[in-house]
This record gives sequence, structure tokens and C-alpha cells, in this order.
Amino acid sequence: MSEMVTIYTAHPDNVSQIVHLLESRNLHPVVVDDVGKIGSYRNHQIRIAVPLTERDMAVGILTQAEQSNKTRLCELVKMTNTIFIIIIALLVLVAIVGFFDKQGKWFFIIWMLITACAGIALIRWAWHDKSRDIDQ
Repeated sequence: MSEMVTIYTAHPDNVSQIVHLLESRNLHPVVVDDVGKIGSYRNHQIRIAVPLTERDMAVGILTQAEQSNKTRLCELVKMTNTIFIIIIALLVLVAIVGFFDKQGKWFFIIWMLITACAGIALIRWAWHDKSRDIDQ
């Protein structure tokens, strides 16, 4: 057997995913450290190694997987930031209307509109996810 080279260090919870990813590409990963003896804090990093002849291919696969994860995370952060900005803007609108509306009529109408829009958005989101599950 050829010499083993450490190509990745992972959190113990992610070791099986990394090993499965490499094995699905017909590589031969080996977990160097014993996952069962890492202690109770689980903050250790577990080393994953492959034969020297498979090193370049494994590094490329792991780099590609990290890039796709980073892309998905960036999209999620952008969407979350947009949602928070919309929520803050709506709350500022309600505060302004509540401050200037002496009778409370417009304040109630604004809250009803926000509640209706939020309900519609939640229903659309739920149905959108359900249709995505059916397609797969």
C-alpha cells in the first residue's frame, strides 16, 4: 500500500460526510484519529488521509465541495438579510403610524395589512417547498 497523506481535518460530526464524499468518487480515505477517544468536549479535529496517488484528486473534490457550501451559505445570508431589513422597515412604519395616529384607526389597518401579507408569504413559502419535494 502506498504512503498515506493527510488531506483534511474535520470536526468529529462531519467526518462521516467527508469520508462518504471521497468514497463516492472511488477514493480510499482513512480516518487517522480514533473518533471514539476524542474526549467529552468534542472540539478536536479528526485527520482524514488518502494514498499519495489520490491526493490531488481528493483535494480538488474537497475544494469543490467547500466552494458549493460557501455559495449556498452566501445565498442564505443574503436572503436572511433581506428579510430582516423588510421586517425592520415594517416595524419602523408601524411605529411612525402609531406615533402620529391619534385615533388609532390607521394603526389598526397597518397591522392588519402586515398580518395578511405575512400570512400570504408563509403560505406561499410552505407551498413552494412542498412543490419542490414533489419534483424530487
